[in-house]
Parts: sequence; structure tokens; C-alpha cells
Amino acid sequence: MKKHIATAAFVALSSPAFADFQGLVDRHDDAQVSLLGAVGDTVGTVGRGIGNVGRGVLGTPSRVAGVNDGLPPMLAKGTQEFGVSGSINFADDIVYNLDLTYGWFIKDRWQVGFELGLQGEDSDFGFGLGLFTEYNFQFNETSKWVPFIGFSAQWARLDSDVLDASSIALGLDLGVKYFIRENIAISFALGAEFGFDDVFPGGDDFQEQINIGTRFYF
Repeated sequence: MKKHIATAAFVALSSPAFADFQGLVDRHDDAQVSLLGAVGDTVGTVGRGIGNVGRGVLGTPSRVAGVNDGLPPMLAKGTQEFGVSGSINFADDIVYNLDLTYGWFIKDRWQVGFELGLQGEDSDFGFGLGLFTEYNFQFNETSKWVPFIGFSAQWARLDSDVLDASSIALGLDLGVKYFIRENIAISFALGAEFGFDDVFPGGDDFQEQINIGTRFYF
């Protein structure tokens, strides 16, 4: 009996029908392996794509601002600078303060130029026109941070309802510039001005301020 069963099983396994069935199973297994491989490749591609997008998004601000342009600040002899700044004063009687400057570098890191200042409060209006000089301390040639010291001498005038005065005013600034590009810098400075008469709005002969501005080099 066992011999007949073994013979029947051998015949069945050797039959074309069983061969076709075995081929179908093998193709099914191959399809599963191929599908898993395709899914793995797709996941890897998506992951790399997300990584590239992330790097692109994170890198966009620095490219737009040009912070990493790799070029040193333009502080060489012959360079020209145009600056605009506003002041936040410690005194309560100063409402606005605007300064415009134009200078050129007579030596590396050292510039001289002209400045125009406008300031006022209510009916008091003051302006000044004069000369300034500024020295930049470049401890590292490629550093974006550049400390500086500046001196100025202006002819200043105040027009108000109660007082009209004009005098020479002297100024001192201590600050630092941050170069977002080789030719554009943001400046922060502590400044003080002294007049030989009451030529500042509010009838003062002395004022202190925080100067925040932008410098353009060409």
C-alpha cells in the first residue's frame, strides 16, 4: 500500500500540472521580492528628496542675504561709502533724528567725509552740516564684524518758538558694523554730541543717542 502511495506521489510531483503550479509560486515569490525592492528604492528616493529640500530651505536666507559670500569687507583705500542712520535718544524730548553721510577711504580702514543731520521735536527743528572721520578696526581680514570709532565737527543750528541758535558741535561715536555682504553693512553705535550753545531740540547743548544705520560701499 505504501509503495502505491509513494508511486502516486512521485507521479503527481512529476506531472506538468505540478510544474506549472511550482512555476507560478516561484513567479509570485519573485514578484514580492521585486515589489519590496521597488518600495525600498522609492522610500530612499523620497528621503533624499526631502533632505535636499530641507537643505535648500535652510540655505536660502544666507544666499539671499549674501552672508556667506566669502568676500572680505570693502575697507580698502579708494573705496567710497554712503550711509543713512537714525537715532534713539536717551532724552525724552527728541522725537526724530536722521543722519546722512558720504565718505571715502584715504587709507585702508580710514575714511573722511561729509555728514548732514536733521532732528526735531514738535516745533523745534535742528540741523547740522559738517565733516567726519572714522577708523575701522579690522582684526581679521575676513571677519564680518568690524568695530569702529568716529569723530565729527558740525555747524549746527536750532530753530524753535523760544530760541534760535547756531554753534559748532563736536561728536563721538563708538560702534560696530556687521557686513551682510562685502559692500553692505549694518552699523550700531553709541554717540554723543556737544554744542558750544543750545543747538539741540529742547534747548540742550549735549545729547546722547544710539545710532542704527546701513552703510553702502562702492
